[in-house]
Amino acid sequence: MTIQEILILIAAALTLGFIYQRTKWVNPLMIASIIFIYWLQPETELRYLGYWLPTISLTIMVICWAVTASPENRSRPAHLGSLALIFLVLIALQLLRVFDLSRLLGFVAVPRSLGAFLVPLLLLGIAGLLFRSRQTTPPGALWGTFALLILIFLVLKTPALAEGASKAWRAVKGQSLALASAAELSWLGYSYLAFRILHTIRDKQAGRLPDIALNEYITYLVFFPAFVAGPIARVEQFTTSLREITGTFDEHLATGSKRILIGLFKKFVLADSLALFALNAQNASQPTSTLGGWVLLISFSFQIYFDFSGYTDIAIGLGKYFDIQLPENFNQPYLKPNLTQFWSNWHMSLTNWFRAYFFNPISRSLRKKKLSALAILFITQISTMVLVGLWHGVTINFAVWGCWHGLGLLVQNRWSAWIKKRYKSAEQRWLQNLRDGFGTLLTFAFVTLGWVWFVLPTPKLALDFLGLLFGI
Repeated sequence: MTIQEILILIAAALTLGFIYQRTKWVNPLMIASIIFIYWLQPETELRYLGYWLPTISLTIMVICWAVTASPENRSRPAHLGSLALIFLVLIALQLLRVFDLSRLLGFVAVPRSLGAFLVPLLLLGIAGLLFRSRQTTPPGALWGTFALLILIFLVLKTPALAEGASKAWRAVKGQSLALASAAELSWLGYSYLAFRILHTIRDKQAGRLPDIALNEYITYLVFFPAFVAGPIARVEQFTTSLREITGTFDEHLATGSKRILIGLFKKFVLADSLALFALNAQNASQPTSTLGGWVLLISFSFQIYFDFSGYTDIAIGLGKYFDIQLPENFNQPYLKPNLTQFWSNWHMSLTNWFRAYFFNPISRSLRKKKLSALAILFITQISTMVLVGLWHGVTINFAVWGCWHGLGLLVQNRWSAWIKKRYKSAEQRWLQNLRDGFGTLLTFAFVTLGWVWFVLPTPKLALDFLGLLFGI
């Protein structure tokens, strides 16, 4: 996001937060969050796709609430009022098109067709019928929704599939197929949206999803401070924070503003300054010395941290204006003495999501098969980290980056177990500090080398740059 967009979000959060903490009305917050997903969605060369992607997101959210809610919860009349408000937002977008105000106000182009009005109405009408159903959602519907979300994710994150989807859309709209590219299929916030929805589906299947109102569910999924770059909150934590106002607005204003200022400094001063000479696909072949290569790479290490943690600080600060406590995402990860602690403090909400919904279930399943502890650890560590890599993009380089960290975690785990058997916990403090200091440097070096696979798009470019770093 640009500084102008963030300033607008801050102004909106201040106004809405002031109103919300005095009224506890969820619907205005839901409406504002829906409007912002249309406003923040970038325009693409694919005609009107910028309008349809948020509309599909909105439809998916409503249907997913219907399939995860209990029959008693679905049948409450208040939810139809929330559905009507969503419908009014779509009408308002159409009116912007009629009066040619869409681009003036910064929204993506709204198609000039009856279908742009009728399709969302039809889909929301189907969702409305689901609301009135008194039947329990069959397991197949939950698994089908789960699979659909994963399928969309794979299309978006796999370059070949994304380019194919781009060509298909261009063919439908009569645009040139020769200009199609994967980058055109830019669905703002889908990764975070999908993870939040998948979390609610898995909790529903496990029988631990609490009753949530439609307006609370939509607000949780697209809460505008955290929609673009996380963090990934748990629905029960979010709704509890949404329902309970603690403290005064002045207190939240002070703590939230302080956090936002820290985030702005990290993102627009530190990260953007480092980005001028940090490693990227364009400058990877420019350095002619090992030292020059290391300068680029270490700059990227700090740039990605300040960029991402800066956005997180801004999101948490904006949430404070509503007295909503979003989860922390970073806790000085580069100062941790081993890789396990690094991943417990880097993008913590994503790490916790994979631990809860993949790592732990797979571990329990493998233990039932009576595999050795080492085999279980190898399978779970590698598969989890590969999935974390593929979450960023289904490419060879992201898969290698995941393997790099999976193997690193496995080796570090075995090394830590070996060390504990040979050194007493009561050893001299200076020796422990020395080991921790060396571990911190080694962990930073390992993570930094891994970023080569993360930031560069092809294996050849990554291998060439690694060769430069080591003088090969």
